[in-house]
Amino acid sequence: MNKIIWIIGIFSFITMVVTIILVTKTLGTQRKRFSERKEILAEGTTAQAVINSIRQTNRTVGDQPEVLLDLTVTKPDGEVVHTVLKTVIQIVNIPAFQKGKVVEVKYKTIGNEQKFEVVDAYLP
Repeated sequence: MNKIIWIIGIFSFITMVVTIILVTKTLGTQRKRFSERKEILAEGTTAQAVINSIRQTNRTVGDQPEVLLDLTVTKPDGEVVHTVLKTVIQIVNIPAFQKGKVVEVKYKTIGNEQKFEVVDAYLP
């Protein structure tokens, strides 16, 4: 009987440690992504983008819907770039984010990758 209690105790401890590690990693990743988004919006280069499509994910942030935006971005130098980005849009702004609409984006190269953010995105 003692062996069973020990086994259950050890299994519970291992499960707790793994859960704490996973939660800590997830929070760190989210914090990094949030900081990166703020950096792009504060320091990035402004460009115009045409919305090719918008799809809602099954996630909300602060009761605001997360969406996937398929964009064609025209940079100030005339270069055209296609990108898909996941962002959160305030529900009252959804009409401005429909297929064919032009939105303002900012972009910045971070670690050999160009990253884009929508200027009117919701940041909690």
